[in-house]
Amino acid sequence: MPNRKPASKSRLTWKKKLLFASFSTLLFFIALELTLMAFGVATIASTRDPSAGFSNQIPLLASSTNADGNQVLTTAANKESWFNIQSFPKDKPTGTKRVFCVGGSTTFGRPFSDSASYVRWVRDLLPEIQPDTRWEVINAGGVSYASYRVAAVMRELAQYEPDLFIVYSAQNEFLERRTYARMFENQSWFNDLSAVLQSTRTGSIVQSLASRMRATSLADEKEVSKKLPERAAPYPEEVDEMLNHSIGPTQYQRDREWRDEVISEYRINLESMISIAHAAGAKIIFVTPVSNLRGTSPFKSLFDENADAAALTLQLDNAREYYQAGKIDDAFETVQAVVAKSPSSADAQYLLGQVLFSREEWEKAEQAFARALDEDICSLRAIKPLRDVLRSVTAQSDVPLVDAENLLRQLSITEHGHACFGDDYFLDHVHPNLEVHRALGKWIVDALIANSIVDGKSPSMAIMEEVQERVDLSIDYQETTIAFRNLAKVNHWAGKFEEAIVAANRALAISPTDLESQFLLADSLNNLGRYAEAHAEYKTLFSIDDYSRAHLPYGELLLYSGMPQEAEPYLIAALITDNEEHMARAYYDLGLLYSATDQYSIAISSLENVLKAYPDDAATMALLGHCLRKDGRPSDALNLLDQLLKLNPNDAQGNYEAAEAHLELGDVGKAKAYLRTAIESEPDNPDFEATLKKLEQASPVES
Repeated sequence: MPNRKPASKSRLTWKKKLLFASFSTLLFFIALELTLMAFGVATIASTRDPSAGFSNQIPLLASSTNADGNQVLTTAANKESWFNIQSFPKDKPTGTKRVFCVGGSTTFGRPFSDSASYVRWVRDLLPEIQPDTRWEVINAGGVSYASYRVAAVMRELAQYEPDLFIVYSAQNEFLERRTYARMFENQSWFNDLSAVLQSTRTGSIVQSLASRMRATSLADEKEVSKKLPERAAPYPEEVDEMLNHSIGPTQYQRDREWRDEVISEYRINLESMISIAHAAGAKIIFVTPVSNLRGTSPFKSLFDENADAAALTLQLDNAREYYQAGKIDDAFETVQAVVAKSPSSADAQYLLGQVLFSREEWEKAEQAFARALDEDICSLRAIKPLRDVLRSVTAQSDVPLVDAENLLRQLSITEHGHACFGDDYFLDHVHPNLEVHRALGKWIVDALIANSIVDGKSPSMAIMEEVQERVDLSIDYQETTIAFRNLAKVNHWAGKFEEAIVAANRALAISPTDLESQFLLADSLNNLGRYAEAHAEYKTLFSIDDYSRAHLPYGELLLYSGMPQEAEPYLIAALITDNEEHMARAYYDLGLLYSATDQYSIAISSLENVLKAYPDDAATMALLGHCLRKDGRPSDALNLLDQLLKLNPNDAQGNYEAAEAHLELGDVGKAKAYLRTAIESEPDNPDFEATLKKLEQASPVES
């Protein structure tokens, strides 16, 4: 019988193996996704936009079917923090003209909403001007959106049969490039991939776990050396969610190259917007942004390179004191000297504008305010180069431009005799008041008529008043209080306490018992050193209700104003908090209070609680050493002070307390040595000098 070879096993090719593995993996993740869905796990993208508007995978509009069976587009739930909720039919009805208004927070209507915005005015005026047309005017303004993301919004909206885009965009260019630097640097495919993954439950869980691990790692790094923050910032501002996504003024530095890059990209984005509109068969019109000149101080200022910053700071402070005291000529002479040495100082230019305004030198004041805006290191207003680019691009592309800046300038000159825009037209650094929103709406409609985009005549005064009545009736005064409160929060966060006071007072004028606005008013006064006024406002706050956020700052104000008995209950109440820093600061303040009232054992207990959280805090260690010594425990005091002086051998207070402890233990020689180190570290302290002199007179020859 012939030998038979065993049948050879069939081998899978690598392509089939890859296909089989991919299919198996896909089935696994589908099963995992379905399991997570069954357990009610939500995706990150269902509640917020993880790509912050930088990915087309997270659309602005969501489609649904209404009761009539028609498809309707509505602002997606995960975009509601950034956009007004708007809704319109997916298929444009016959005889309808669809207008999309895009831009940043001014278009949104901040600090109000769509109901009080210039978009509302355009929506209500167009049917009055051209009544034979059905108008759909959709507010697609996104809070904090710069031109890059505005263009992305336009790309999405372009598929929904637009007839006209109205664009108001330029205020957020520098904010975006700092806050979303990573998004700008990433390729668009990477942003899209990230958005897709976070639209799945599996990807959302992985992202959440990674974020927790990263937070734990950062917390571990902070544990290496923990010191209680300086009292200069005793209470971290709790601002609204929007600010938590933003970068603070301290992160901005003078960078001319980066500034030029932002300006160049703004030009590219404007050109892209025009192309998007034309490709969709739509018209497009731009509006020049307007900003508060006189009523907003710079967010961050730096002196010129190689300037003597210390000397100029002192000189500028003197000029400011002269101005506040009404010594206008002295202020003018002093601030001029600062500007001559450092023309790029935004603060100096702003103060020069204030002084010139007081001298009624309107044109020079306007120039100084404008220079202050352009030199602001933290540019949260549209600088002149951006506005120039907007004018250049629209002129070259033969696209209509509503020059709101010049129109507001003419209005201000007519009404006030000058063009130094201030709180008469703005609610904060860029957001117009209701009157300016009304003016913007009319100027836009007039421009549409002038450019034959709309048929009709400029709205009459009767029409304007009729629309005004409708706008007034739609304003929610509770919403208005929240709007002004949010303005106070923004300015409080930025350290612009004068502006925060104005906004808080506006909120309180509508709702006198609004606790948070009352707190922001009191705390802003406190930060400005207007302690008597702050004390009165804190008292008003607590007469309304017990407000936990105010316990610590008011307790500190009372303590440092020499009222320890009044401070004690507030500081004790401040201990009831989940914030470790606030609790530690309250314990420190109580230690200071009990030390000042000779209750050393209680002071020791309080200060030991501080060191549990901040074991390297020099001020706490020195104060605890003092309390231990006063409690009759000089040896324990020295053990602690030795730890302090190992960390910082030149700590003045630590050396002084060590000298006193050695003196109590009878070692005069060591006491003198520590005193001399204390004096070297802090030569102007009279207590140190007096103690050493007393020792040398009593014991001229060291043992």
